[in-house]
Amino acid sequence: MSEDNTRPEFLIEKLLPANEIHLLAGPSGAGKTRWLIQMLKNEWERGFPVLGYHSNPVPWCYIGSDRSTKSVRRTISDIGIDPDTINIIPCWGRDRKTMAGIEQVIEDSGAYLAVIEGFAGFCDGDNSHHVRNFLCTVQAWIQHKNLTIIGVVESPKMKPYERYENPRQRVSGAAAWAHYSDTIMLVEPRDSRHPKLPDRILHICPRNASALEVHGGFTEDGRLIFDTAGIQKPEDMMGEPQVNPFKRVN
Repeated sequence: MSEDNTRPEFLIEKLLPANEIHLLAGPSGAGKTRWLIQMLKNEWERGFPVLGYHSNPVPWCYIGSDRSTKSVRRTISDIGIDPDTINIIPCWGRDRKTMAGIEQVIEDSGAYLAVIEGFAGFCDGDNSHHVRNFLCTVQAWIQHKNLTIIGVVESPKMKPYERYENPRQRVSGAAAWAHYSDTIMLVEPRDSRHPKLPDRILHICPRNASALEVHGGFTEDGRLIFDTAGIQKPEDMMGEPQVNPFKRVN
């Protein structure tokens, strides 16, 4: 295993340990990619607290493996971020790569954190055996290279009575996705019967820490903001609560 004492144990204290596979899930259109890029670029990369927890930024890259680079850049521009300030690695269309190819470009990029869109699409099957083998192989690679992965995946659109009570189990596909991953982040409409309303819930479910549930929503300019004012923070956490500017639709 690669040793590098300069790299932090946590990328976000308590919530996002380094050298692990984490998943960001949510139904299509929930805003998960918008929130993640905003958080990484505007808060975490600058060393600001994330959801009230201390940040330890490292070089990172974004793997656009489920959409064109033009689409990625439009999304990033739409939330007020210059896409040229993000290390975007195209892996779709003419730039399509296998997981082995993606691993190589991540290593070549010098990133210590890689966000991989369409992460589940690199698994060769959809049963627990396939998922376990895939995640075990990726975990061996990131341990050897001292990297961290945030895989962006889908969660099904469900009616309230169809949902699993545990947010970790709402990732699409085999339960092994949640079982063999570390922190699960889930962005969902507050009211699943009206997904077009701007209100959202963010679940953060670390494997070895208490889960968080944070409410927020889309602003008029398309950003997805979550209100941290109501989060109870331990004494060793840093940062002031942020103001949530979104307009609630009743």
